[in-house]
Amino acid sequence: MLMKTGLVDIPASEYHSDKDIVGHSALVEMLRSPAHFMHRLNTPYEPTPAMQFGTAVHTAILEPSRFHTLYAVQPKFDRRTKDGKALALAWEEANRGVLPIEQDDLNRITRIRESINRHVDASALLQSSITEQSYFWTDHETGIQCRIRADLLKLAADGCIEAIGDLKTTLDASRDGFVRAIDKFGYDLQAAFYVDGIKHLTGREVPFYLMPAESNAPHGVALYRVGPKSIEVGRAKYRAALQLLQWCREHNSWPSYQPFGEAEEIEISDWSLRRAAAEFEDE
Repeated sequence: MLMKTGLVDIPASEYHSDKDIVGHSALVEMLRSPAHFMHRLNTPYEPTPAMQFGTAVHTAILEPSRFHTLYAVQPKFDRRTKDGKALALAWEEANRGVLPIEQDDLNRITRIRESINRHVDASALLQSSITEQSYFWTDHETGIQCRIRADLLKLAADGCIEAIGDLKTTLDASRDGFVRAIDKFGYDLQAAFYVDGIKHLTGREVPFYLMPAESNAPHGVALYRVGPKSIEVGRAKYRAALQLLQWCREHNSWPSYQPFGEAEEIEISDWSLRRAAAEFEDE
């Protein structure tokens, strides 16, 4: 795939087609270890049911016209019986090329959309944004080719990008719950990487918003602007990941944990130490 200039509207399959161009998810994996990065790069993608549902939500919310061509509601068949197997096979043949979705999941997606529409700021961000836009650039320090695919790019009246938004399906959209998700999944790295990617395009730094939507009823929705401290930490993380990737490519070496094979000391977490001290200090 040739590097493209400016914002491009391309299918996700084309966006992901060149393994030499890195996105934020690969950089998060790089920080786990280069071996995990390489394994991710060379292993066929097998989404979990939760990931498949998240993709369906993204498509329905961000690209509703495509959703109805990509998905079809699959009836429930009793595949234990001969007739049930025959009906299932006939349905699959009639709907070849589309993705099956259960009616219950479609109902959940509808309720998530309704929850977003009821959230004033989340709804406004969605309605004033272009969706699923990709951007490619070369990092000036490492020479590594980078890419982002923004769920939402909010446009000002003059057409300039004034904010980035990212829709996330989650189990807990509360402030405390989602802070843990940010740390667990590296959303701070993603935010900084996207902010800097758009700055490379426009010359301006714009805010990055996370829009978590709960997969389960009552499908709570929130909108969080990623703060400057988190952006700074995320930037340090992705810069370190790019530098490590540069070294690994130059040396054709992809080590796992403890690259020099040396033992390390390990302790329980600070939280566990504090809890133990409080529980057992008087014993």
